[in-house]
Amino acid sequence: MFALLGCFGGSTVKQSIDDYAARLSRVLDTPLPDSFNDKITTPLPKLADSATLKHAIEGVNINLREFYALQDCELGTVVAERNTSLGKSQLPSQRLVYESKLLNVLKSCEAALTKENESNQRNAALAATIASWREQKTQDYSKTWANLVQGSQELRLALNTPERLFSVENNKDALSSVNALYYINSLSNKELLLSDTETEATNENNSERIIESSELEQQLKIIRSARLPATLWHTQQTLTQNLSLLTNMLETELDAVSCPEGRASDKAKILRNVFYLFFIEEIQPVGSLVNQYHYKLAPLWEDWLAQPSLHEEFKRYIRQQSQDGFNQYSSVMKAHVNLWQGFLGRCNLSPVAPV
Repeated sequence: MFALLGCFGGSTVKQSIDDYAARLSRVLDTPLPDSFNDKITTPLPKLADSATLKHAIEGVNINLREFYALQDCELGTVVAERNTSLGKSQLPSQRLVYESKLLNVLKSCEAALTKENESNQRNAALAATIASWREQKTQDYSKTWANLVQGSQELRLALNTPERLFSVENNKDALSSVNALYYINSLSNKELLLSDTETEATNENNSERIIESSELEQQLKIIRSARLPATLWHTQQTLTQNLSLLTNMLETELDAVSCPEGRASDKAKILRNVFYLFFIEEIQPVGSLVNQYHYKLAPLWEDWLAQPSLHEEFKRYIRQQSQDGFNQYSSVMKAHVNLWQGFLGRCNLSPVAPV
């Protein structure tokens, strides 16, 4: 159903391509490739199921004696929160919020108990236990973040299910989505976590480094609304497939257009006008948007491709769309422009607005 992009309201780049192709066909008096008779655009390749990409994260077992010993520390409250029915069925986003909070209180409780080591041997043993929990949860944190990126509904829709193609005027939340995606990426940063080298003097600021649930959910809402990566990649793919067909058709047809001694014929002038009105005015601006958002997001994809916690199948999909797909699109766009430059040059025409 998501392939039926031509049915959405407003003019899309696919409509512009169809109009461009139809006008060229009429002027050149040649049939279009069969693919242009099909108004349905090819969907993006399917992203692997979230179950395939999900990390299984084992919980930390705490016996009752340890649990009761933690009641003087905020850790006891946080552990109890996780063991409620709601806590056991957390969405990936809320699980990440929880893990962030847990790491914070583990650090705080360990520091408080370590202070009392000399006077209370029991506290010293509990501090050592908490240290081992913190080490395990620090290792688990990156997996929890990966589960958010690979398994949350918002990210999966944004990466694989576009609702529209790029247009010059209607790209809802696109710029905000760039910031939101980089925000999600920043949550993987180990500096977010409380490190062993932090001193007691800096602990007062640690609460600011916990992931805020409301902020995270708001950023995910923006990501879901814009679906920027999928929109970018589907637009890129649509331009690649259609312009490639048109270029192949035009290579022969434009060579047959007569421009004796460099003098443009009426047919050549009409073709120049078609090129300007549809490609220069409607299609190329969308191609500029593809370039713009590709380069805005390229550092993000580089970070994700280097993330050991992200599944290789997930990385393969990202690489296929962000690198291979863009390279193919760039090559096809360049070939189409070069073809027209050669034709216009032969006929001593420039791509200017028709009179």
